[in-house]
Amino acid sequence: MEAILSLYELNNMVRELMEEGLPDRYWVRGELAEGRQAGGGHFYGELVDRDARGQNVTARARVNCWARTYALVRQDFLRQTGRELAAGLKVLLQVSVSFHEQYGYSLTIHDIDPTYTLGDAAAKRREIIEQLKKDGLLEANGELPLPLLTQRIAIVSSATAAGYGDFENQLEGNAQGYYFRTRLFPALMQGTGAPESIISALQQIAQEADQWDAVVIIRGGGATTDLSDFDSYPLAACVAQFTLPVITGIGHERDTTVLDVVAHTSLKTPTAVAAFLVERADAVARLLTSLEGRISLAAQKRLLGEQRWLDEARRRMTSAAQRSITTQRHRLNDLTLRLPLTCRSVIQRETNRLSTLQARSLPALRLRLQAERHHLQLLEARHQGLDPRRLLSRGYSITTCGGRVVRSLSDLKEGGEMVTMIENGSITSEIKSWKKQN
Repeated sequence: MEAILSLYELNNMVRELMEEGLPDRYWVRGELAEGRQAGGGHFYGELVDRDARGQNVTARARVNCWARTYALVRQDFLRQTGRELAAGLKVLLQVSVSFHEQYGYSLTIHDIDPTYTLGDAAAKRREIIEQLKKDGLLEANGELPLPLLTQRIAIVSSATAAGYGDFENQLEGNAQGYYFRTRLFPALMQGTGAPESIISALQQIAQEADQWDAVVIIRGGGATTDLSDFDSYPLAACVAQFTLPVITGIGHERDTTVLDVVAHTSLKTPTAVAAFLVERADAVARLLTSLEGRISLAAQKRLLGEQRWLDEARRRMTSAAQRSITTQRHRLNDLTLRLPLTCRSVIQRETNRLSTLQARSLPALRLRLQAERHHLQLLEARHQGLDPRRLLSRGYSITTCGGRVVRSLSDLKEGGEMVTMIENGSITSEIKSWKKQN
């Protein structure tokens, strides 16, 4: 019968075999799926390997780095990359293989190559930038006009970030006393949820975009300097397509993130952003002062020119008026001399004209008088021929009834009186009857 081993004995055999079979240190590449620093200064995490598509995990192992080694490794890694060891980083680790009877298989970290992580981060950054370029978004925000006087500032930052406080203090305490209206839209500025939080803050600003001149995204300069959260395509695309100019001051001197690339203006620190805005306000003040001087000078030149024009116009008008007065005086003098002769000539001419008219009018008047006299004689002869007395002298009579001449039986009235006038008198008759002649 085969010997029966306890689990500890089996694990002890495995440990001895691994220590004998894998005694050296090995450089292993992979992705940190987890990473944290424990209270005693030790680092614990998990290293994974993924397939060619980067989706499925094909291998995993626990990793640890003891406090003394981790202090040295962390300092060098942070100095060269500007980042902490954290989940999501591609790393190249020098490890030794160990197996513990109680805790099982693990890798102990002895060293780390920062250039490998830098290369991976740079490759990821280049990939995102190329995608943004293909999508036509890389320079979209940079093409927006940034108002020369940028006073209304929407701020995306953590409310407790030291960089936010520095930004506000420098902006409000500027030596020139320029006024800026600011409002904080709080967001996470580090950690896995940072991109989504920043996008949410930007969406809030977009709802009142007409109230702001620009958006400032700033990050505090604390010990945590991990910038991978700002190498996010969704966040970069959101900033690139934003309707307002976006200014970044993420608080790093060495590296440039994708967010910096797509932003309208990228500055190193929050205080640099504040100085930039104050300088723009100062530029406006200098421009206004210059314009004021130029306007004043132009106004003085214009007034001087107009005054000269008025003086010249006054001189020319005075000279023209004097010449006109002199000319009119000469003309009046000439008319005064010519008027008596002209009047005598006109009077003589009109006298001759009246004499001529008189000579022509007398014969015409005589002929007209003779013709009118003949016409009156004819009218008188006609009038005399129509005189009723002449008719009565020839044996005719005129009968009236009721003061009206009787021309027919209908003019008579039974019982009335009828007056018949003859040459030497009149006869009054009473009408008793009358007879109509057929």
